[in-house]
Amino acid sequence: MTGPSSDALSGKSAVPASAGAGTWREAGADSRRVSRFLARAGRPGPEEILVGELGEPFREYRRRWELARSLAWIPPFPLHVDYELMSACNLRCPMCLFAGKARAEAGAAAAGIPESAAGAAGAEDAGISGEPSGGRSLPLCLAKDLLAEGAGSGQASMGFGGLWEPLLSRDIEELTERGRALGLTDAMLSTNGTLLSRSRARDLIGAGLTRLMVSLDAASEGVYSLMRPGASLAETEGNVMGFLAEREAAGKRLPLLRLSFCVTRLNEHELEPFLSRWEGKADFFSVQRYGDFGAGPPVFAANPPGPAPSGRCAQPFKRLAVRHDGTALPCCDLSGRPLALGNVRGSGLGGLWNGKAVASLREAILADDPEGLPEACRRCRAKYAPA
Repeated sequence: MTGPSSDALSGKSAVPASAGAGTWREAGADSRRVSRFLARAGRPGPEEILVGELGEPFREYRRRWELARSLAWIPPFPLHVDYELMSACNLRCPMCLFAGKARAEAGAAAAGIPESAAGAAGAEDAGISGEPSGGRSLPLCLAKDLLAEGAGSGQASMGFGGLWEPLLSRDIEELTERGRALGLTDAMLSTNGTLLSRSRARDLIGAGLTRLMVSLDAASEGVYSLMRPGASLAETEGNVMGFLAEREAAGKRLPLLRLSFCVTRLNEHELEPFLSRWEGKADFFSVQRYGDFGAGPPVFAANPPGPAPSGRCAQPFKRLAVRHDGTALPCCDLSGRPLALGNVRGSGLGGLWNGKAVASLREAILADDPEGLPEACRRCRAKYAPA
């Protein structure tokens, strides 16, 4: 899962050497350096566009975000909250924890990759269901209460998505509209795009979504079939183009469109044609480093984008993630499950944010001693940087 960021860049460029001189510029990276953002050279990046559209409230939010990202300040309430409305997905992509060990190995074999070294951990271990069910959904009334708490306490941004597929939920539009009406500045959705119909696109635009983030990860049908078994690239690209048509018809600049490309051995040769294919259509791109969650095949790219991920993770200083059962995590990564802070039903967001569990985690991060970090944090970093 990727959230909002405007971090300074360092290390190896994510821009393909042959993509054309002056075509791209790097417009940011997430705080762990797992995702790096590209925008067209000479054009405003996502931050500049959002400031122009959303004004001073967004600028002030980003100022506070940067202070927290630099570990210089702990806000009294999370600046951003991710909501897992439904713990389910409609796809089983071989590089994802949702796949499960058997599907991961089948995907690796189809791609001609040697037998998977994946561990037994998979979707079941993460508490993720195969199909949507009422028992694995965040109640709408609880989600509304959390939005109201956040809006009155300094929260500025909300997100839907991550390792689950948020468009399986019918509550996104209502919650987006509710959060924006309460004063939340930024509202984002991360999706595989397969369920992004024209009507859903129209409703999301009308609800006030500010960022739509679609993971495509391929430029050809053949590679897409490896990355997204059972899905059609032509259909998903048609959904994205339908969204752009609906946004233009509405006369809106928002939500911004971010297209994501997770670099693996399956698709690394298609990064350049992917960027070229969508230049002038996407507002910006996210080039992401692959992380093995323990259920995916060993498909690490030969030349992963960017330097090794940072060990000083700023997520517990900026955000919370609320799972479908109300469990709150101090980061947007399901690797953080062992770091669960408690349940929002008992303490609310504010009580967990200012509790002893997250305070101890922040102290370990500030000490800047990798050996002093919780095992979950060490394993999280290692999955993006194999020996």
